[in-house]
Amino acid sequence: MLETRCKYYKDEAMFHGFIPHIMGTRFDILLIHSDAERLNGLWTHIINELERLDKILNRFDPHSEVFGINKHALQSYIQISKELEKILQLCQYYYENTFHLFDITLKDFSKIQIHDHQRISFMSPDISLDFGGFAKGYALKKIKRLIEQEDVNHAFVNFGNSSILGMGHHPYGDSWKVSFLNPYNQSLLNEFDLENTTLSTSGNTIHYTGHIMNPITGLFNEQRKASSIISTDPLEAEILSTVWMIANKEEQLLLTENFKNIQATIYDL
Repeated sequence: MLETRCKYYKDEAMFHGFIPHIMGTRFDILLIHSDAERLNGLWTHIINELERLDKILNRFDPHSEVFGINKHALQSYIQISKELEKILQLCQYYYENTFHLFDITLKDFSKIQIHDHQRISFMSPDISLDFGGFAKGYALKKIKRLIEQEDVNHAFVNFGNSSILGMGHHPYGDSWKVSFLNPYNQSLLNEFDLENTTLSTSGNTIHYTGHIMNPITGLFNEQRKASSIISTDPLEAEILSTVWMIANKEEQLLLTENFKNIQATIYDL
């Protein structure tokens, strides 16, 4: 059973929802609206959507779809859900448009064959699926749509301080202000004013280094660096924040041609 908490603050017309652990991190959301009943209903829809996506994409959950696929990767054909088929098609698009720097196999996405009738096959026995740099952005995009459908204009969604969506503005400001701190000394790297946009960050920290792999070289990035991406598309922000950590300057220049509506920054820590 997923642990969740929520509270509505009537004086501020603000709802806070909290999940201590989902998709490998914590989840917080602030929703601004005078109709508490509407926000409670929206919160229920968001919880259900996060649980549903986790049951598809969580490779560590023995009951998830991806866990089952990775376990039976040697079968000639694997039947998949309609949504996972769509997700893999999205991953193929980003694989090609990031010059193979985004790769959910961390080896060679081209070894995945997507067939008709919602079937896939793997051309190599060592291929498996890992949606670590995709799932939160995909979920944020879904949540954004749910919020819009309920005509809630002001919201702040935070996935573990690394993927953040700001819609509308703070009740006492003209945007949602977010500070990005250096994980090594807590100095301010940047401050963002989010208004109908997404911030995604990636990087190495004192306690968490060497987790970002270049799928082309097979080498982990252990540099004292961080990246930030601002985009109106939560999924692109999530994907590109990791890609920017491993892309060289020439690749970054080419990426800005494929993704023109982003603000990308790399930081030396």
